[in-house]
Amino acid sequence: MTIRRSYFIRSLGAGYFSIAVNIIYTAASVPLALHYLGKDQFGLWSLAQQIVGYLMLLDLGVTAAVSRFIADRKDDVDGGDYGRLLLTGVIVFALQGVLIAVVGLAFSILAPFLFAVPAPLAGEFRNVLILITSLAGLSVFTRSLGAPLWAFQRMDFSYFMGSLTLVLGFASLWLGFCLGWGIYSFAVSGLPAAMLCPVITFFFCKKNGFYPSTQKGWQLPSWPDIRKVFVFGKDAALMSLGSQLVNASQIMIISRFVGLDAAATFSVGTKLYSLGQQLVAKVIGTAAPALTELFVRGEASKFKARFFDVVSITIFLATLFATVLVSGNSAVVSIWTSGMMTWTRYADGLLGCLLVSTCVSRCLTELFVFRGNLKSVRYIFLLEGMVSVSLALTVAAKFGSFGILFMALLAHLSVTFCFSLRAVAEAFSQANSVSWWILKSFLILSAVFVISHVLSQQHFTMTCGLLFMILLVVLSSGLSWYLLLSRPLRAEVVERFISFKVRHSPSSQ
Repeated sequence: MTIRRSYFIRSLGAGYFSIAVNIIYTAASVPLALHYLGKDQFGLWSLAQQIVGYLMLLDLGVTAAVSRFIADRKDDVDGGDYGRLLLTGVIVFALQGVLIAVVGLAFSILAPFLFAVPAPLAGEFRNVLILITSLAGLSVFTRSLGAPLWAFQRMDFSYFMGSLTLVLGFASLWLGFCLGWGIYSFAVSGLPAAMLCPVITFFFCKKNGFYPSTQKGWQLPSWPDIRKVFVFGKDAALMSLGSQLVNASQIMIISRFVGLDAAATFSVGTKLYSLGQQLVAKVIGTAAPALTELFVRGEASKFKARFFDVVSITIFLATLFATVLVSGNSAVVSIWTSGMMTWTRYADGLLGCLLVSTCVSRCLTELFVFRGNLKSVRYIFLLEGMVSVSLALTVAAKFGSFGILFMALLAHLSVTFCFSLRAVAEAFSQANSVSWWILKSFLILSAVFVISHVLSQQHFTMTCGLLFMILLVVLSSGLSWYLLLSRPLRAEVVERFISFKVRHSPSSQ
């Protein structure tokens, strides 16, 4: 228990540190890129990133499957079954890496025409796509090296490597801009992650005994194991495809029907939202290995209790960050881009509601990852993606970013949230409380939006506006603490905080 909790706290801390590094990277790279490139080329880069996101779906869910099933065998590394799963991943990842690079090369030739890229920028766009899809293929090729980290609850190392590659990537990006490489600098910034990360990960896993140490432990893959991995992977891939449609289609639609200028604005306007998703998702993401271990070892009552604790903490944190979005995102966009881009408070209100609902839905669907069976939820993201894209296409030209965000929220609530809640209700009896938590969260955000909108009409100075935003966050924190967290969970959090404070006080040294 102590080791499990220690790994969770360490990994959560490392995860938030990696997000802090990501914040610094994003905060510095966006104005840097806008300075050297301009909005059109920046919009092209945003579009290229989303295209690569779709190509990464050729992973077919094998990454999630290998990591999940390794967790079932991690107590016997040299037993043979563990090594067989690792070798299965090695073979499949190698094939997938080559496939992603080849498909990326072919698609890069057609991409400028498909997305109506202006002729002067078409050549650069095609070449950058070729470079980044090749790097993406290389990263998938070597992915099996870090497969054991999730099962052994060493996500802290994964987060550390992510932070290191971001720092090195930013240095490479800046160097590329200084050398006059323009948009190609973004491709160069991906080299540390593709080249350095696999080498360090290999030596770390080998040193910690995450690979079999005997020849007997390395057994050739068997068909039942391959089939098991691909059945789970197929379901995970369907969920990834749906998630990609939901999260990575907006910029494509905007660039095609509204323009690259609007696509660049949407990319920057939703940065804080994406950051909020990362911050809140770290809770369930970090708890996932420990929750999986509880399920695998048959600790059913503890598994259920801890799962719903994680869900309520997720709603609490999502509401707090959504408050920041609703009360200050439009001002942040304006200041960040020196007035080059504008973003509306109404769009911020939609982003706040989207943040809460999507973070909760992820928790609900992750339950079935822990249980090793995705059949109940495999189609819901895909259905949401199809509905969301269809609705977005009908409103993009007339209503722009606001219309697309509204349709995205409508599609998510009516499809993914409802279906995932129903699936959890069939597995547990506490699903109705999740709906009540969501309703209370939306009421809190509505109050924050009204107050924020009224205050925005008063033309306060920047300092006063910042103070009001802090007050709104404090108000939301108090309401969320009492309305979204159960009394036993609040008592446990307070007890843990007091215990931590006592252990680290000067008198206890």
